[in-house]
Amino acid sequence: MFEQAKLFIDALSNVLPIIFLLLIGVFLRRINFIRPETVADIKKLIVNLTLPAVLFGAFSGVDLELRYLAVSGSVFVMCLLVLLLGRLIGPAVGITSPYFPLLLSGFEAGMLGYAIFGAVYGQESIFRFGIVDLGQVLFVFFIMVPLLERFESGARPFRATVQGFFKTPVIIAILGGILFSQLGLTESVRSTSLGNSLFETVALLGALTTPLVALAIGYELQLRSGGQRKPVLTVGIRLAIWITLGLVLNLFLIGRLLDLETGFQPAVMTMFVLPPPFVMPLFMNRASDDERNYVLNTLTLATVVALFAFAIVSMAYPPS
Repeated sequence: MFEQAKLFIDALSNVLPIIFLLLIGVFLRRINFIRPETVADIKKLIVNLTLPAVLFGAFSGVDLELRYLAVSGSVFVMCLLVLLLGRLIGPAVGITSPYFPLLLSGFEAGMLGYAIFGAVYGQESIFRFGIVDLGQVLFVFFIMVPLLERFESGARPFRATVQGFFKTPVIIAILGGILFSQLGLTESVRSTSLGNSLFETVALLGALTTPLVALAIGYELQLRSGGQRKPVLTVGIRLAIWITLGLVLNLFLIGRLLDLETGFQPAVMTMFVLPPPFVMPLFMNRASDDERNYVLNTLTLATVVALFAFAIVSMAYPPS
């Protein structure tokens, strides 16, 4: 028992820097040190500049293999199946909210996953998390967001959805990094002093992602008024489903069928303990206060739980 407790504390220490930064973000809100508009600008900086820098740097130095697509495709299919499963589970557990199935599917990789995974497993492993993320990004863009838009203002043309996907800085960075890698441009550019300086600039920008993400999330981390039963139940069901699916995916697809390097397994489990996408409240302007509080409280609770769940992930899959 003592040895297990020590292992958990050691694993939790990997996440403690993120938790401390979150607490600083909470403190900054409490003392009104910065305004909500400033935090919105910080998030815009993360999504449009620092996170794309991380992803471009990660994918530009990797030789991608065709079997990686099986991982992305499997994650997409799992998200879709869990969405459909949520429509059956909701009435059975007494949750009739139309947002319940959506809260079970999709993950907040951009504003949390990359930060905590990179902090523990290193920037050189980010591409593995990116491969897993690609499947859920496709789900969020082409399934989740259109459903949310239908709740809000009606269906959006499919062409506009596709255009929005390829205009996203994160997707542009991933595709740009892949292009650099496949064409052999990375080594060519790095071989020159100016080119190497450009890559170092990208690395410096990427290094800002984790602290900025943690401060921004901490600033917005708060429970709203309203019952906590539904959020607690939603987070519990979500974790039970995705931890089970993660173990199955790691055992059969990653470990046996594809025989991928073990670094993919913590990437899968990190993804599957993350909270639902933070973008959901942006599509709830017409939702009732009760529905909005339910979603916001679920996101807050799931974020806190994810940090401790990630400590267990890092204990089960120790960074090398």
